[in-house]
Amino acid sequence: MTDDHQLTVRGLGKRFSDAFEIAGVDLTVGSDEIVALLGPSGCGKTTILRCIAGVETPDSGEITIGGETVYGDGVSRPPETRDIGMVYQNYAIWPHKTVYENVVFPLKHATHDVPRERYEERVDWMLELMEIASKRDDPATDLSGGQQQRTALARALVHGPDLLLLDEPLSNLDKELRKGMRYELQRLQHELDVSMLYVTHDQEEAFYLADRVVIVNDGEVVERGVPEELHRAPKTAFTRRFVGARNPFEGTIEPGSDGGLVVRTDLADVPLDRTDYMFSSENPGDVECFLRPEDLIVRDVDPAGRMTAADRPVETNGVVQQAASDGGETDGAIRQAASDGGETGGTVQQAASDCGETGPTVDGHVELMGTVVAEGILGDRYEVTVGFEGTDTELTVHCDDYRDFARGDPIRLGFDPGAMQVYRTTPDREHATSTTVNTTTQ
Repeated sequence: MTDDHQLTVRGLGKRFSDAFEIAGVDLTVGSDEIVALLGPSGCGKTTILRCIAGVETPDSGEITIGGETVYGDGVSRPPETRDIGMVYQNYAIWPHKTVYENVVFPLKHATHDVPRERYEERVDWMLELMEIASKRDDPATDLSGGQQQRTALARALVHGPDLLLLDEPLSNLDKELRKGMRYELQRLQHELDVSMLYVTHDQEEAFYLADRVVIVNDGEVVERGVPEELHRAPKTAFTRRFVGARNPFEGTIEPGSDGGLVVRTDLADVPLDRTDYMFSSENPGDVECFLRPEDLIVRDVDPAGRMTAADRPVETNGVVQQAASDGGETDGAIRQAASDGGETGGTVQQAASDCGETGPTVDGHVELMGTVVAEGILGDRYEVTVGFEGTDTELTVHCDDYRDFARGDPIRLGFDPGAMQVYRTTPDREHATSTTVNTTTQ
């Protein structure tokens, strides 16, 4: 991947009456790079793509492709002269034409460097690359969904564009075909050295395919970064709720009884310094807390609602061990309190609060007792949603193995305090400003 940009968009604006507008969008796509525009339906990502393609006229901004201005400063070049390929959500395959006739179309009508005498050779090469050469002379109406998608890709790439625009190209395919086409898109991108701007609402697609992801909401870029950054530590409230599976709940940072700071929530109170706190300021105030479903542990419970010894984690470091060293209670005593049954939450809570504020804990994990409100198999994992008496908060948990729960069953959860992400409650716009410093190829 080189440092030059195949696409640069600056200050793109497009208004649709007073109801919606694209406002001040900046983005880049580097040479040999895949960038995903990710956002919910209706957020404006397809409009951005259409403005880049030239099928929608912006109200403001500048667009350069391959270093040449295609919109801005009095320039507005038509789509066929912008050296792009485009794949639409519905494929846009002409039903009255054969596969060959569909794919050869851009060679006859777009600006490119392929000589006329090589059109047939070029189409045949592209069909081989797409593994649909045997369908060359078939009517488009005879093609399956996957074959139509490959035909659309062949048509978009046959004239050798340096930039490929894709608008939800896999949304009409079933799950297995989508998986296969993700691999095919990566393969094609590397084989052809083509840059891609990929529009999708599917987080899995965006994170699998893209080198960088740009998050769009309500016509604005709210955050951007590499997939790992956005998954691990998203900076804006919208991204935290939209990207990945996270359980949100509210809290406040307040002084604790031991002189330190504690995060108080309706589920548990956890020392701030034992959480994954995402800001530098440690002043008291409102916060948003998040737990990933995979960071929650399901503890087995007996009919009386007590945790069984067999399902305790083996970890011994963490909150309880620290509490023991600070206040005299032993880790073994707290563990015994949990296994003796009855009101385990209150017993462990008291032991912990004597030595530093936290929720009920066992072996370093915060313990939560709740009730199953929904459960079922989801793909290759088991998912259970848990409610808690006296609160509106629900937590979703992902398990690798099947659990035989039913609605209304008591359930005990545990989590490492270090897995709880804590963010200041701050408007998105402030965070978005801090995340747009570097929009270049990474």
